[in-house]
Amino acid sequence: LNGCTNDGTDGIHVEYAGTYNYQFSVQLKNADTQIHSAWIWLRKNGTDIAGTGSKFDVTSSHGGTPGFVIAAANFYVQLAANDYIELYWTTDGGNSVLLSYPPGVSPVHPVSPAVIFTANQIA
Repeated sequence: LNGCTNDGTDGIHVEYAGTYNYQFSVQLKNADTQIHSAWIWLRKNGTDIAGTGSKFDVTSSHGGTPGFVIAAANFYVQLAANDYIELYWTTDGGNSVLLSYPPGVSPVHPVSPAVIFTANQIA
Protein backbone atom coordinates (compact mmCIF):
# COMPACT_ATOMS: atom_id res chain seq x y z
CA LEU A 1 0.00 0.00 0.00
CA ASN A 2 1.33 3.41 -0.92
CA GLY A 3 2.20 5.36 2.23
CA CYS A 4 2.81 2.26 4.41
CA THR A 5 6.20 0.77 5.27
CA ASN A 6 7.41 -2.26 7.19
CA ASP A 7 11.11 -2.41 7.96
CA GLY A 8 10.72 -5.62 9.99
CA THR A 9 11.38 -4.04 13.38
CA ASP A 10 8.17 -2.60 14.82
CA GLY A 11 5.10 -3.06 12.65
CA ILE A 12 3.52 -1.28 9.71
CA HIS A 13 4.14 2.49 9.71
CA VAL A 14 1.75 4.89 7.98
CA GLU A 15 2.83 8.08 6.27
CA TYR A 16 -0.62 9.71 6.29
CA ALA A 17 -3.15 10.37 9.06
CA GLY A 18 -6.54 8.73 8.60
CA THR A 19 -8.75 5.74 9.26
CA TYR A 20 -7.26 2.39 8.28
CA ASN A 21 -8.85 -1.03 7.89
CA TYR A 22 -6.51 -3.77 9.14
CA GLN A 23 -7.31 -7.40 8.29
CA PHE A 24 -5.56 -10.54 9.37
CA SER A 25 -5.78 -14.23 8.63
CA VAL A 26 -3.75 -16.65 10.77
CA GLN A 27 -3.39 -20.42 10.34
CA LEU A 28 -3.21 -22.20 13.72
CA LYS A 29 -2.32 -25.84 14.43
CA ASN A 30 -2.85 -27.80 17.68
CA ALA A 31 -1.01 -31.11 18.14
CA ASP A 32 -2.43 -31.74 21.64
CA THR A 33 -5.41 -34.01 22.36
CA GLN A 34 -7.18 -31.11 24.13
CA ILE A 35 -8.59 -27.91 22.64
CA HIS A 36 -6.32 -24.88 23.14
CA SER A 37 -7.05 -21.18 22.80
CA ALA A 38 -5.18 -18.43 21.00
CA TRP A 39 -5.69 -14.67 21.42
CA ILE A 40 -4.83 -12.22 18.64
CA TRP A 41 -4.92 -8.41 18.88
CA LEU A 42 -3.53 -5.17 17.50
CA ARG A 43 -1.08 -2.73 19.07
CA LYS A 44 -0.73 0.93 18.10
CA ASN A 45 2.70 2.48 18.75
CA GLY A 46 3.51 -0.38 21.15
CA THR A 47 0.25 -0.18 23.17
CA ASP A 48 -2.60 -2.71 23.03
CA ILE A 49 -5.71 -1.39 21.25
CA ALA A 50 -8.81 -2.02 23.39
CA GLY A 51 -11.53 -3.93 21.57
CA THR A 52 -9.23 -5.67 19.09
CA GLY A 53 -8.62 -8.84 21.12
CA SER A 54 -10.07 -11.98 19.54
CA LYS A 55 -10.08 -15.48 21.09
CA PHE A 56 -9.92 -18.52 18.85
CA ASP A 57 -10.26 -22.12 20.07
CA VAL A 58 -8.07 -24.53 18.11
CA THR A 59 -9.54 -28.01 17.65
CA SER A 60 -7.73 -30.85 19.38
CA SER A 61 -5.72 -33.55 17.64
CA HIS A 62 -7.98 -36.45 16.67
CA GLY A 63 -7.12 -39.79 15.09
CA GLY A 64 -3.46 -38.77 14.95
CA THR A 65 -4.25 -35.65 12.91
CA PRO A 66 -3.61 -32.23 14.47
CA GLY A 67 -6.46 -29.76 14.80
CA PHE A 68 -6.46 -26.62 12.67
CA VAL A 69 -8.31 -23.31 12.52
CA ILE A 70 -8.12 -20.19 10.37
CA ALA A 71 -8.47 -17.11 12.58
CA ALA A 72 -9.52 -13.92 10.78
CA ALA A 73 -10.81 -10.47 11.68
CA ASN A 74 -10.66 -6.85 10.58
CA PHE A 75 -10.61 -3.58 12.53
CA TYR A 76 -10.87 0.13 11.77
CA VAL A 77 -8.13 2.15 13.47
CA GLN A 78 -7.60 5.92 13.53
CA LEU A 79 -3.91 6.77 13.01
CA ALA A 80 -1.78 9.90 12.90
CA ALA A 81 1.10 10.29 10.44
CA ASN A 82 4.06 8.09 11.49
CA ASP A 83 1.97 5.84 13.79
CA TYR A 84 2.51 2.10 13.49
CA ILE A 85 0.39 -1.03 13.97
CA GLU A 86 1.56 -4.48 15.09
CA LEU A 87 -0.22 -7.85 15.19
CA TYR A 88 0.28 -9.78 18.45
CA TRP A 89 -0.76 -13.27 19.54
CA THR A 90 -0.44 -15.68 22.44
CA THR A 91 -1.78 -19.11 23.41
CA ASP A 92 -2.78 -20.87 26.63
CA GLY A 93 -0.12 -23.52 26.06
CA GLY A 94 2.74 -24.49 23.80
CA ASN A 95 0.65 -26.80 21.64
CA SER A 96 -0.98 -24.24 19.35
CA VAL A 97 1.39 -22.77 16.78
CA LEU A 98 1.26 -20.61 13.67
CA LEU A 99 1.76 -22.82 10.65
CA SER A 100 2.70 -22.27 7.03
CA TYR A 101 2.74 -24.97 4.36
CA PRO A 102 5.16 -25.32 1.48
CA PRO A 103 3.74 -26.03 -1.96
CA GLY A 104 2.36 -29.56 -2.22
CA VAL A 105 2.68 -32.24 -4.86
CA SER A 106 0.04 -34.73 -3.71
CA PRO A 107 -2.39 -33.11 -3.48
CA VAL A 108 -1.14 -30.18 -5.54
CA HIS A 109 -1.52 -26.83 -3.76
CA PRO A 110 0.35 -23.52 -3.53
CA VAL A 111 2.32 -22.32 -0.51
CA SER A 112 0.08 -21.37 2.43
CA PRO A 113 1.40 -18.55 4.64
CA ALA A 114 1.01 -18.68 8.43
CA VAL A 115 -0.05 -15.01 8.65
CA ILE A 116 -1.60 -12.54 6.25
CA PHE A 117 -1.84 -8.96 7.54
CA THR A 118 -3.13 -6.21 5.27
CA ALA A 119 -3.84 -2.49 5.61
CA ASN A 120 -6.08 -0.14 3.61
CA GLN A 121 -6.56 3.56 4.20
CA ILE A 122 -10.32 4.17 3.96
CA ALA A 123 -10.65 7.81 5.04
